[in-house]
Amino acid sequence: VQKESTANTVNVAKNVLEEVDNITSQLKDIRIIPTYNQAEYIKRAIDEVKKSLIYGAMLAILILFLFLREIKSTFIIGIGIPISVIATFNLMFAQKITLNVMTLSGLALGTGMLVDNAIVVLENIYKMRERGVNKILAAAFGSEEMHLAIVASTITTIVVFLPIIFVNKEIRILYSGLAMTVTYSLIISLFVALTLVPMLAARLPGGRKKENKIEKTIQEVIDSEDVIPVRALKHPGIFYRFYRSFLSTFIRYRYFFLLAAFLAFVITIALVVPKIPKEFIGTTEQEDFTIYVELPTGAKLGISDKAVEKIEEVVSAMPEIKTVSSRIEPWSSKVFVKLVPLNERTQTTKEVINSLRPKVQEVEKLFKEAFIYFEEPQEIETNELILEIYGYDYDVLNQLAVEMLTRMQRVEGLTDLKIRWRKGRPEWQLVVDKQKAAGFGLTVKDVADTVHAQMRGLRATLYHTESKEVEVVARLRKDDRKTFDMVRKLSLALPNGRQITLDQVVNFVPETGPSKIWRKNKNRMIQVSANRGYLAFGAAAEKVKAQLKDMKFPLDYYWKFGENYWRMVRNQRELSFAIFLTIILIYLVLASLFESFTQPFIIMATVPLAAIGVALALDIFKKSINVGVLMGGMMLGGIVVNNAIILIDEINRLTVKGIVGIKAVLISGESRLRPIMMTTLTTVLGLLPMAIDRSAEANLWSPLAITVIAGLSTSTVLTLGLVPCVYLVFLDVKRMFKKRYVLN
Repeated sequence: VQKESTANTVNVAKNVLEEVDNITSQLKDIRIIPTYNQAEYIKRAIDEVKKSLIYGAMLAILILFLFLREIKSTFIIGIGIPISVIATFNLMFAQKITLNVMTLSGLALGTGMLVDNAIVVLENIYKMRERGVNKILAAAFGSEEMHLAIVASTITTIVVFLPIIFVNKEIRILYSGLAMTVTYSLIISLFVALTLVPMLAARLPGGRKKENKIEKTIQEVIDSEDVIPVRALKHPGIFYRFYRSFLSTFIRYRYFFLLAAFLAFVITIALVVPKIPKEFIGTTEQEDFTIYVELPTGAKLGISDKAVEKIEEVVSAMPEIKTVSSRIEPWSSKVFVKLVPLNERTQTTKEVINSLRPKVQEVEKLFKEAFIYFEEPQEIETNELILEIYGYDYDVLNQLAVEMLTRMQRVEGLTDLKIRWRKGRPEWQLVVDKQKAAGFGLTVKDVADTVHAQMRGLRATLYHTESKEVEVVARLRKDDRKTFDMVRKLSLALPNGRQITLDQVVNFVPETGPSKIWRKNKNRMIQVSANRGYLAFGAAAEKVKAQLKDMKFPLDYYWKFGENYWRMVRNQRELSFAIFLTIILIYLVLASLFESFTQPFIIMATVPLAAIGVALALDIFKKSINVGVLMGGMMLGGIVVNNAIILIDEINRLTVKGIVGIKAVLISGESRLRPIMMTTLTTVLGLLPMAIDRSAEANLWSPLAITVIAGLSTSTVLTLGLVPCVYLVFLDVKRMFKKRYVLN
C-alpha cells in the first residue's frame, strides 16, 4: 500500500490496518500479515525522542538545583522549560508543522538551552540583592543589565539556521522542522527570561541567604566600590580559588597558551579530521530485511519455489525471527524477514544477517547459477554502494563489470557484491532476406509490420465506458500462434494479392537478447553494487576507488559512482559552505550588538576551540562526518560564543566603571564563572540522553548531540582560560600601536 506524498504515514497505516482487520474477520481460514509497516518505525523513533526530551529536562533541572541549592531559584529558572515547550507546540500548530522525529529532536536539543537566559538574568538579580538593592529594583535593573548579553546569545544561536536556505531541498525538508522548533523555543525562552523571571524573583518569598539586609538604591550601588563583588576578589570556595589560579596562569603565559591552542587546532584539522570517515546520514537499526533469490533467466517457477523453501527453513530456525513471508517469481524471488524488537534479542540486524550468510551460501550451492543476497530497508540512508559502468556493447560492459567485481572483493567489509544486470533471455531473431523479399515486392518494414500485427496486434478501436476507455486489440488467436512452427507459417500478403509464408523471406536465427536495457544520460549502463556493511559510506567509496584506479577501460567506456555517492558529496559541500556563512552571520550580529569590529573576533575565538573537541570526539567514538554532524557544527557556532559573550559583556561593564586590564578580566571571570558553568552543564546534560541513546533509530540524532556536547564542553573549558588571554592580547596590541603613535 503506497500512501499519497502529502498524507500522514501513521494515520494511513492505522486506517489500513483497521480495514485489514475488518476484511480478515469476514474471511475464513485466511490470514493477512503485514510484512513491513513504516509507521512502526516512525512511532518507535518518536517515542525514543520523547524519552530523551523528558530525561534531558529532568537532568537540566537537577543540575540547576545542585548549583543553586534552593527550591525557589530552581523553580524560577525551571518554569521556563514547560512554558517554552507548550508555546512552541502552539506555534507549530499555527504553522501546520507536524510532530515528528526531527521537530521533537529540535525540542530535545533546545531543552538545556531554554534555561540559559534565565540563569544569567537570575544570577545577576541575586548579585544585586547581595549588594543591598531591594527586590523590585534588583529584578528590574538586574535583568535590564543583561539585555545585551542574552539577546546577543539568543540571536547568534538562532541565526545559524539561516544558511539552511542555501542548501538543497532534501536537507531543507529534513532539518527545517528542527530549525523552526529550536528557533521558536529559544525566542520564547528569551521572552520568559526578560519578563517572567524578574517578576518571580521580585514577588516570590525566599531567596539567597547572603542577601544584604541594608537596602541601597541602584545609584548607591553604582557609585559605591561595592560594584566589585567581594566574592569575586576573595571567595572562600575551593572551586573559585582553583579557577583564580587557573586563570592567573593562563594570563601570565597567555602568548604560550594561545600558540599551543593554535597548534592544537592545526594538528587536529591536519591529522585527525582526514581520518574521520564520511557518509550522508547515519543508518538506523531496522527490524526488517529482505533476502533476494536470483536464479538464471528462464528458470521455472517450481525451481524458485524450492530455493525459497530452503531459505525459509534456514531463516525460521533463528530465535531472533518473528515472521517470514515470501514472494515467489520464476527467476527472481524475495523472502521478507521481520525480527523481534531490538530489546528482545541479543544480536543486531547486521549480526543476524552475518550469522545467516554462511547457511544461505550452502543453499546457494544447491541451485545452478543461483545468487542470494541480503538487503536492509533504509528510510534515508542507503547501505548500497553503487557503481555505474557506461558504454554501448553489453558484452563489453559485462566483462568490465566482472573485473570490477573481482577487484571490489579485495575490499574488506564489503558484502553482497553483485552485478545489477540480468543475462539475456533466449530469443529468435527474424533476419529478412532482402533479395528474396524484393522479388516478392516486399520491404523489411512490410514484413515487420505484418508480423507485429499478427503477434502483438494492432489497436482496432477504443471501447468507452462511463469512467475509462478500453483498448481493443486485433491479432491472431493464441491457438494460431502458440508454437514455433506456427510462427514460421505466418502468412504475408503480397502487393498482387497473393500470399506467402513467413519462412519464405525470413531466416530464423537463435540469439540471446537483453532482458532489460538501462540508459542514463542517453548512454547504456549497467551497475555493480555492494553492501558497505560496517564501513562508513565515504570510507567504502575511497577503498573501492583505490582498487579501481589502475583499471583500463576501452574507448568510450567509463565508470562513476551512483547518485547516492554524489548526493553525499553535494550535501557535505553545501553544509560546509553553510557553516562558513554561519560564522560570517555570527560576526555581523556581534559587531552590530557590541558596536565593535574587534570584540567579535575575541568572542569567536571559541569556535576553533570547539572544532578541536568535535574532531576528537568523533574519532574516539568512531562516528562519521555526516549531515547530523555538520548540522551540529552549524548549531555549535551559535552556541559556543554565548559563554564568551557573557564574559566580554561583564568586562565591558567593568571597563566603563574604570576597572580595566588584568583586574577587569580576573573579576569578570570569577563573577561569571557560575552562570557559565550552569548554562554549559544544563545544555550538555539536556543533550546527554540523545548522545548516549542506543536505540534502533539513535543514529538520526546522536551524532548531532555528540557534536554539540563535545564542542561545547571543550570550548567552555578553554573559553574560561583563553578568551581572557585573547582579550588581553588585543589590549596589548592596542597599547603598542598607541605607544608607537605617541612616540611618532
